Amino acid sequence: MENKEFQTENIPVFPFDPIVVVMDVCRRWLLILALAAVVGVGSYILTDAAYAPVYRASATVVVTTRDSATTVYSNLNNTITLASVFDEILNSSEFRRIIREETDLAEFTGSISARVVPDTNLLLIHVNDRDPRSAFLMMEAVLNNHRTITEKIVEDVVVEVLQPPTVPSYPANSVSPMGRMRQMMLITAGAACVFLAWHSMTRDAVRSDNEARRKMKTHYLGSVPHERKYRTVRSFLRHRKVGILVSSPATSFRFLEAVRKLRRRVEQQLHGRKTLMITSFLENEGKSTVAVNLAMMMAKKHKRVLLMECDLRKPACYMILGQQQSTAPGVRDVLRGRAAPEDALIRDSRSGLYMMLEKKGGRDSGDLIGSARMREVLDWARENFDLVILDLPPMAAVTDAEAMTDLAEASLLVVRQNMATTPVLNRAVTALERGSAKLLGCALNNVYSTRAFSGQGHGYGYGYGYGYGGYRKYGYYKHYGYGHYGHYGKNEDSGE
Repeated sequence: MENKEFQTENIPVFPFDPIVVVMDVCRRWLLILALAAVVGVGSYILTDAAYAPVYRASATVVVTTRDSATTVYSNLNNTITLASVFDEILNSSEFRRIIREETDLAEFTGSISARVVPDTNLLLIHVNDRDPRSAFLMMEAVLNNHRTITEKIVEDVVVEVLQPPTVPSYPANSVSPMGRMRQMMLITAGAACVFLAWHSMTRDAVRSDNEARRKMKTHYLGSVPHERKYRTVRSFLRHRKVGILVSSPATSFRFLEAVRKLRRRVEQQLHGRKTLMITSFLENEGKSTVAVNLAMMMAKKHKRVLLMECDLRKPACYMILGQQQSTAPGVRDVLRGRAAPEDALIRDSRSGLYMMLEKKGGRDSGDLIGSARMREVLDWARENFDLVILDLPPMAAVTDAEAMTDLAEASLLVVRQNMATTPVLNRAVTALERGSAKLLGCALNNVYSTRAFSGQGHGYGYGYGYGYGGYRKYGYYKHYGYGHYGHYGKNEDSGE
């Protein structure tokens, strides 16, 4: 179902956005580094184990004729003629037998070669062997016995040693295992980047506004721009993230305007409904940041807006809002009957938003969300507030969001750019539509794109998307024993 109401003017859409592809590859830097390290270490071990040094003894000889009247051309011709057959003669079994007898070598496994120095009558003779002493002795034997062969090939030839051989000190085939390791690491990293870029371009995911409108089977309500989680280099080095809030003066104008547009479009779809639940399919898609900022933006327009933390397994709203030091009772206390709802309320003085938060996670979230007490608390909230926004856990982790669709009146699905595949997102849409809560649509998050590739006629050309990997990862699958993507089955192409 395509959203016609919020359709924008289209410009030619490219098959992929370079920035999206680069960000997708960079997100997997650890995988690229690990793969390059494994291949690099393996190449180092193999190169070092397979390396066999070969030593070369060399000598330079001058080829002339005995006739003093011969020309330079004749000397060159004799040199070429001699070199053309020298390799075969020197490596013949008869000549090797002669050499072994002279050097007393039991065996010679090396090779002998000869080549002409271009445009000269100089001949380079090389003897290669794994033992430097054997190579030197063999070269001396070649120089001492070559006359018996050269005189039979070219008449009146004179071969004089210009540069005598020396015992080789270093292998002629020097190989650096460290250099090979660096080379293989660079090749592997490059190949991995190319493969990941190709995978990013071809996977069936939502990467832009146009793809969200075309692929998602629900209304597209807009995108939320990206904000830096680290304000300074020092905070980055110390891994100190800051909350991205529309009430903060450090928040960019683009982010502020995008949340304002999302608020307006959500309001147009609510039609008097008071309880709005916000969820995502996968963890780490930024649903809590969207919920907090949408609630703050709503509070600037409506008199009384309540943000209620319903992600009771891994709550995050209190950290985004900077309420770590709050001593007010939590949502869990309210749902267990230990505290009254009004006692758990916290009011943000900057935005006027009322909050009912939770700081501790637990395993009994499903029982509390679907309890009769939750229905009573929501009824109380509807009577006392103009709008109630509920932050629910990811749908792939637990079924809390689906259970809440029978208690809430409306729902919103947050989709992080280029993360989950389209089929699993549409299965989440279908699951939300089964409940009594009306699915208002989806909001695209973490949108890294340029104006030229965004497919938009207007809006935020740089497409800042905020994928709130947040203040901590959920760790649902690790700590609570859920399958990788819950009862929806494996998301084979999630990109995580």
